[in-house]
Amino acid sequence: MTLRRTFFAFLSLTLATSAFAQENRCASLRLDEVLARIDGAKMKQTVEKLASFGTRHSLSDTKSGTRGIGAARRWIFDELSRYAAASKGRMTISYQSSMQSGPRTKDQPAEMINVVATIKGTTDPNRVYVATGHYDSMNSDIMDPIGDAPGANDDASGTSEIMEVARVLSQYPTDATIVLAAVMGEEQGLFGSTGLADHALAEKWNVEGDITNDIAGSVEGSSGAIDNRTLRIFSANTLPIGDSTSRHWARFVRDGARRWLPQVNVRLVYRLDRYRRGGDHAPFFDRGFPAIRFTEANENYRHQHQNVRVENGVQYGDLPQFVSADYLKLVASTNTVALATAACAPSAPKNVKVAGAVSDDTTLTWDVGTDADLAGYEIVIRETTGDEWERVIAVGKVGTFTAKDVRIDNYFFGVRAIDTDGNRSPVRTPDEPIRQTKWR
Repeated sequence: MTLRRTFFAFLSLTLATSAFAQENRCASLRLDEVLARIDGAKMKQTVEKLASFGTRHSLSDTKSGTRGIGAARRWIFDELSRYAAASKGRMTISYQSSMQSGPRTKDQPAEMINVVATIKGTTDPNRVYVATGHYDSMNSDIMDPIGDAPGANDDASGTSEIMEVARVLSQYPTDATIVLAAVMGEEQGLFGSTGLADHALAEKWNVEGDITNDIAGSVEGSSGAIDNRTLRIFSANTLPIGDSTSRHWARFVRDGARRWLPQVNVRLVYRLDRYRRGGDHAPFFDRGFPAIRFTEANENYRHQHQNVRVENGVQYGDLPQFVSADYLKLVASTNTVALATAACAPSAPKNVKVAGAVSDDTTLTWDVGTDADLAGYEIVIRETTGDEWERVIAVGKVGTFTAKDVRIDNYFFGVRAIDTDGNRSPVRTPDEPIRQTKWR
């Protein structure tokens, strides 16, 4: 948000007001500067440090200062606390915990403790964007809490990325709140993210976007294929018809990358996750929040969930040597663009509805937002078989629009908000009934 400067009679008061306005301008206005601060080498060092704890299995040692999940957690907390101390009060660090149980905890309750960095929004703090990486790890035996499980790519990579985004974005104000969390218990059953998603519900957060970063640091796949530019973004649909907030969030991320990171090839994959696999965005998706997964282009299964060993001249194990500093920077930069541009834009339209059955016209309605810098809304239209919005209509600061001679049968319609600085929210589309109640 850009604060409007008021000119006062006294020069000193004018200068103070101007300085305050500059201090509270939204980060998206200086995004080139923000992105220049993302440090791939620093993230690689974080990966190496996390791997040095030997194992980060969720049921591993919590008392040692050098080995196990407890030592790793305390190190993450201390590092994020250092970043918070330099943030001029913008960012706070906390533990968020829940008791979880399942087959991978031997059906015994286990405390899952997340390390949460919160950059509080300046004007709309209850609107929240979340990004996570899981800091637990596993080897070939998910029930082994003692053996080495360095977990460099799965998922020290994602943890390093959210920590770096926290370090950089904490230096800038945003309208909405950004939560960056190192979550625990992913390998045991998405337990830490489940606790965080339940916490978001209990606290009535208006979560407009969630990202999990998981297996997001390597450029070489099992086949030997190398791709250092492509980032896969997984998103699912809530219903078997229409469109979903998660897919709109994925497109929003893609469009931001196109503008700010032309070197990044965003590949949208319209599944919740990889086939028969899961990630920490799933609990957010299940609770109705827009949620997506970031992961590398080509996974190497020899470096996931493997005991460290050499067989027939092939290195197995999730080791730091297989993680690329440049690719960590690419993924962290994509997170930064998504979170900063979303948190600086107005809130996405709410209560979007559509009417137009058996009609030549289509009418959309929505609730007009209360953002102080809201300039108006845009209607977006595309063919049902298309992925790109093909037509954009600026309609002003209103809550209804009728598209004349445009039949609802053939198109998807959406609405997005725009502020006085040209920042645009993610799109929202109306829900469609699964079955028609009247046949013609």
